[in-house]
Amino acid sequence: MVRLDDTARPARKRRRWALAVAVPLVAALLAGAYVWQPAEEGRAFRSPYLAQVGSRHADTPIARFHYVRAGSGTPVILLSPGGTSVIGWKDQLAALARDHTVYVVDLPGQGYTRLNDPGFAYDLDAMVAAVGAFMDALGVRRAALAGNSWSGGWALAFAQRHPDRVSKLALLDATGLDEPGTLMWESLKIPVFGELAVKLSTGRATVRGLAEGMMVDKGRVTEQLLDEWWAPMTFHDNIRATYLLERRLDWAVTERALPATRIPTLVLWGGQDTVQPVERAHRFAELLPDDRLVILDGCGHAPQLDCPEPVNRHLQSFFAN
Repeated sequence: MVRLDDTARPARKRRRWALAVAVPLVAALLAGAYVWQPAEEGRAFRSPYLAQVGSRHADTPIARFHYVRAGSGTPVILLSPGGTSVIGWKDQLAALARDHTVYVVDLPGQGYTRLNDPGFAYDLDAMVAAVGAFMDALGVRRAALAGNSWSGGWALAFAQRHPDRVSKLALLDATGLDEPGTLMWESLKIPVFGELAVKLSTGRATVRGLAEGMMVDKGRVTEQLLDEWWAPMTFHDNIRATYLLERRLDWAVTERALPATRIPTLVLWGGQDTVQPVERAHRFAELLPDDRLVILDGCGHAPQLDCPEPVNRHLQSFFAN
């Protein structure tokens, strides 16, 4: 005769073993997500690019904005591509400065800008407010705006809410449509996993893979560009901003407003974009009432870095008075 407690004993042992493994594992994951911080190795980097063009700062209640400036004439503001810094427009600064006063700015959570507002929300309202605060701090009432990837979506949202402050709008492989991101980006919306994934992706080799994945011409990812791209990605504020922005940016709002967005808009897209497929460029063109659509064959998600010469030509033509 088999006694009940004899048959239950192995099951109890398995449960105890499972708990003995699961509890420390969960604790380790939670500690990694919410307590551990990787070293900010990029703080020691001294940017040759910034030494050349000169960093500037504008203090506001929201943030101490980091930006670069060149040229004179009607203002053009280039928003640093999401996840990187002013280096993302390195090939456009001088080209556009021949005819314009050009500002390239790191918004909160990007590049070398530092938050002054600890409660900054990292949602669409907050990023729109940041653009306005930067313009106000510099006394720029109205300007042409350009953005790439996330920053294209922020430029679009600002233009939709403040059309009197935007003369022209250039969207380069931009967010702004209510469409899912790649599997990698969508996974950052998962609590714990998202925090860990961003923290563990700040190594130089990982950043190289990310940069090369966005470019068709891999040779343009030089050691100098890689250093410039990688350094601010190690900053704790920027790490936190990455997963919060992915979770909180609501592009349904910008897509609904596209038919009423009457600002002259250049939709400039890399034909081989693996992050924002080229079909989305055509969707923007369908919904915007005043747009010019240009598809650049042989270019990826960051066409201003991948194909700077044709991008410069199109931006110069579009921003011309």
